[in-house]
Amino acid sequence: MVKKKLILIIWLLLGFGAAALFFIGAGSKEDKLCQGINVEISRKARQVFTDIQGVKQNIAEAGGKPGIPVGQINLSRIENNLQQNPWISHIKLYFDNDQVLQAVLEETDPIARIFTVSGKSFYLDSGAHFLPTNRNIVARIPVFTGFPSDKKVLSHPDSLVLQDIKTIASFVIQDTFWNSFIAQVNYDPAGGFELQPTVGNQVIRIGNAEALDSKFNRLYSFYRQVIARTGLDAYKEIDVQYQGQVVAIPAGKSTQAATAQPAVTADKATGIPPPAVITPKKTTAPPKAKAILAPAKKTIKKTPHTKTTKTK
Repeated sequence: MVKKKLILIIWLLLGFGAAALFFIGAGSKEDKLCQGINVEISRKARQVFTDIQGVKQNIAEAGGKPGIPVGQINLSRIENNLQQNPWISHIKLYFDNDQVLQAVLEETDPIARIFTVSGKSFYLDSGAHFLPTNRNIVARIPVFTGFPSDKKVLSHPDSLVLQDIKTIASFVIQDTFWNSFIAQVNYDPAGGFELQPTVGNQVIRIGNAEALDSKFNRLYSFYRQVIARTGLDAYKEIDVQYQGQVVAIPAGKSTQAATAQPAVTADKATGIPPPAVITPKKTTAPPKAKAILAPAKKTIKKTPHTKTTKTK
């Protein structure tokens, strides 16, 4: 009995001793001086939009300086100050065992650079937030021109355009081929989005940001099956915004000329037929003045005057 009481007393003393050491240690850490500031920035892009010295200056402005007692440094204040930088997306602050303030940051990843109709420019992140540009740094990401507004608060129509830009940019930037293929994307309020390739002078119309997988698959098939044999300068306009179709206008021909020659005859040099004119369904009808090409397998139905090509 006495032995059990003695053991219990010993355990209680050990518990109180550990608690005392903990509070003494905690109090002494608060009184210790900050020994330095260490900043780590992780980023996905190759370009650097947030420099370490600038971050250290922001920390110092919020009271985080070496030589100050750790207990007097307000980490919440430092975090709020760093959050004013739009290029910083995530922040983690803590003191290590050597009383060095560790600032672990994640830089915002831009997905597009946008030029407005008024000539202003800004970056866009994956959350559709505006990011300021840097004169000395240019990110290698999709470029969009013709955005209708440079206001911070957008109208509903402009917000929809911005969401389309975000969708298209996210699609392009994840594919190394399309990211290299597309020089820039132009926005036309009347016709939607147009791609300008890095090679060739074609205008590639995709319309809105819907069904991008299908549109780009048809475009890829068209380049492999047609452009690969006719050459880059064979067509001046390619349109993939209509479901199941590729609409194209040959280079050097007016719209009327493309429509006025419905007969399909093979080109002697390439053996490839020129575009045939068809009448699509009303729900997906392209302008009457455009020729329709089918990049996939096709069957040709003969008529007395024209040849009609239907895409499966």
